[in-house]
Amino acid sequence: MTATEKKYWADPFATAFETRGALASTFDGKPSLVLAETIFYPEGGGQLGDLGELHVGSATVKVVDTQIDDAGTIHHILERATEGGADVAIAGSIDVARRRDHMAQHTAQHMLSRALQDEAKAATVSARLGTTSCTIDVDRDAIADVYLHRAEDLVNDVIRSDVGVRALFPTAEELAKMDLRRAPKVSAGVRVIDVEGFDLTPCGGTHCTRTGQIGLVRVAGIERYKGKLRIDFRAAGRALADMRQKEDALVALAQKLTCGPLDVGNAVAKLQGELKARMDLLGSTRGELLELLATNILEAHPPDASGTTMVRVARTTDDIGMLRALAGKLTASRPDVVAICTSPDQDAELVVVQRGASAKFDCGAWLKETAQKSGGRGGGRPERAEGRLPKGAAIE
Repeated sequence: MTATEKKYWADPFATAFETRGALASTFDGKPSLVLAETIFYPEGGGQLGDLGELHVGSATVKVVDTQIDDAGTIHHILERATEGGADVAIAGSIDVARRRDHMAQHTAQHMLSRALQDEAKAATVSARLGTTSCTIDVDRDAIADVYLHRAEDLVNDVIRSDVGVRALFPTAEELAKMDLRRAPKVSAGVRVIDVEGFDLTPCGGTHCTRTGQIGLVRVAGIERYKGKLRIDFRAAGRALADMRQKEDALVALAQKLTCGPLDVGNAVAKLQGELKARMDLLGSTRGELLELLATNILEAHPPDASGTTMVRVARTTDDIGMLRALAGKLTASRPDVVAICTSPDQDAELVVVQRGASAKFDCGAWLKETAQKSGGRGGGRPERAEGRLPKGAAIE
């Protein structure tokens, strides 16, 4: 097979084309159709392949993906296999909304990569333009917000300036003189995307022809990824949709807090203060309750002559934190005590067992054996253990 002529390079806004001749083939085990020329962009450079339809003679088939092999042959991956033919008439059309979205995202990625390099000294290592999110990985593990904002502002300034975006095919001598943002991955036939006066980058993807076509670029989030920083961004319609979604969430929250959207921060801070005060009060009340509980329980369990006093406490509404605190209070108050505290939790019984300083009892071994007998799980150290047992399990 020979390399396919890339008509999308000449006109990225072309949405339909006609040609003759098609070769039925396969790509990764899937049926494909190979044409001499196409406007379908194959996946590469972080950009997904085009979707659309091909009319092959009287048959119509959906193109569910577009890929390119090592020989430069573009494969139109088909929904179902179809016959080709050397003289068969071909008419094709791409998913226009998808293509224009990809053009905007890809051009925005070039510009944001340049801005991050200029404003944050963060060189792009890789980029991925997905169906829902677009990311740039840079060789930094952190970037202060001020530099991200500067990069974002710089990109949008260039968008508002509506400068030209064009594809260049420089000679080797011309290429050597260019201030490229990154080195080309091929040595011959290098295609360079020139965002006028701003960025020069080798790339084979589809792009806008003017920056104003992008409309808007914004950084949507950042995260550390494999020792580097991954920057999630949105452009064009995706940026607008992202802002609307977040605004809707903010407005809904503001309505619940009975305040304006810009007052949500203050309202949340107020709630946090009230919650802390209530938690402090709850902690104080809980401490008083534990003191009272421990006193009553220990009064009902006088010291055993053996020197180890087993105390079983069944609670009905306590969580694991309360069980731990109660066991700790009982064993701190009486060193001879072994406290076995339980409480139901959905379909199981929570168990905390703890011994006092002078008690002779292996909590971990006991709970492990009990769990094995009942089909539960648990274990721990000789001085303390925790687990979950089936409801109704015998605790000896």
